[in-house]
Amino acid sequence: STALQAVWSVLISRYQQTGDLIFGTVVSGRPAEIKGVEHMVGLFINAVPRRVKLSRDTTFNGLLKQLQEQSLQSEPHQYVPLYDIQSQADQPK
Repeated sequence: STALQAVWSVLISRYQQTGDLIFGTVVSGRPAEIKGVEHMVGLFINAVPRRVKLSRDTTFNGLLKQLQEQSLQSEPHQYVPLYDIQSQADQPK
């Protein structure tokens, strides 16, 4: 998914003519911290924002590394509800 997000970032950046992007990504999984999660039925998906900053000297490999690092850093927060994330953002509602 990192490669697709990188391609998507470049496309949006060129279309919007900006180097500062925010788009939503869907994450899925069952957090191991929940006791009995292997017996639960239903979707464990969440939409989390992804912010990407591009500059003229950003290479595609550099972008891939940046996105992969962001993914690893955001992993503990993937189960936070979107409304909590939105309430913490400095963006208008």
